[in-house]
Amino acid sequence: MKKVMTSIALMALASASYADTNLGLDAFCNSNGTFQGTVIFNGTNYLRCDLPASIAVNDTVVLAKNSTLSPLPIVWALPGIVLVGNGHLQNANPSTADKTVLKIEAGAQIAGAVDSNSALVITRGAQIDAQGNNSDPIVFSSIDNDLTGSGEWGGLVLAGYGESNACPNASGQDLCEMEGVASAYYYGGGKYLDETMSSGTLEYVVIAEGGHEVAVASEINGLTLYSVNSSTSINNVHIHNNQDDGIEFFGGDAAVENLWLTCNQDDSVDWDEGYRGSLNNVSIAQGDNADHAFELANNPDSATAAPIARGVVTNVTVGFVGSTAGSADVPLKLKEGTDAYFENVEILGYTGQACNDTSSAIGSSSTPYTGDVFNTMEYDCTRVTDNTSYMALPGSASATGFSSASFWNAPNCD
Repeated sequence: MKKVMTSIALMALASASYADTNLGLDAFCNSNGTFQGTVIFNGTNYLRCDLPASIAVNDTVVLAKNSTLSPLPIVWALPGIVLVGNGHLQNANPSTADKTVLKIEAGAQIAGAVDSNSALVITRGAQIDAQGNNSDPIVFSSIDNDLTGSGEWGGLVLAGYGESNACPNASGQDLCEMEGVASAYYYGGGKYLDETMSSGTLEYVVIAEGGHEVAVASEINGLTLYSVNSSTSINNVHIHNNQDDGIEFFGGDAAVENLWLTCNQDDSVDWDEGYRGSLNNVSIAQGDNADHAFELANNPDSATAAPIARGVVTNVTVGFVGSTAGSADVPLKLKEGTDAYFENVEILGYTGQACNDTSSAIGSSSTPYTGDVFNTMEYDCTRVTDNTSYMALPGSASATGFSSASFWNAPNCD
């Protein structure tokens, strides 16, 4: 039934009439930004065009690669938090929430001001349409003259009306607030559950150098998906050198395909709040002092909250590429009631370390948790075989994982 409903929703979206509009700003910025002069960005002269704090026009706004008045390309700057739409407001109704589409052309550059509280937030009801290609990806980074930093800006946030087990639908009001962005920015279905509404498209997108503390003592993930639905298209995404997690899912059932996670300093993949989506074809490279490759939970405050998280993870290669063996944390940590399905996973470079952390196991010797499934696992770390742990792995066997080269050449982790 859900697949049928999703198809109907996508057809309705395709038939909707959205025209390109502009925000009435500077002509050098194609009227969609405020011209701040020229900057040298990643070794090239660019026009710096600052985006406004709010983009809510119920229409399509285009961020082009080039200016219509200059031979120089544009870097679209995030001087602070930039909100697209108004679905972050408490109890925003999906039928009346602003439906702005932020369309980003292939090859366009989006940059957070260095060391600023900057982030791009696509709120509920709004969409991002970021379709790069293999030779001309869309790149999110900080606005300095290289791609080697971390924590220099916030990150990319998408929010949807999908289900989170932290915000019950029957509560009568929104309860889930985004973490690390600002207070009173809401996400999830809550009062208005809608598991068909799309948050748009990310295709051939790079997110680098993020993880700055936008809210006090709370860093942002490279890509954060708040109750995002599977009708959202996310494929061929590379997240590099984020100071916090590479990607984190808060509920929803978003599906991600072809994902490269390199040198992220906290967890590479994190899910909680009943996430029920999938990750297919994932390459993870961890540097020195990285946290877990996968840190997964059902709900940090209630291990039995429904729906129980059960992501499906297939075709994965996890590799340690740092200079100090043993400095990264154990690759796998499942905790606080999550279920999971792993298939065709190889984990290399962790000799002498445990494969999995069982410190948060919810089972016991009398009632072990056995919901997780691990198939076709190859690893050089040491498995935990205690059957009181819901993280017990099968014996190592040959796996192919996912070792395809990325469409973007990431700098080294050091």
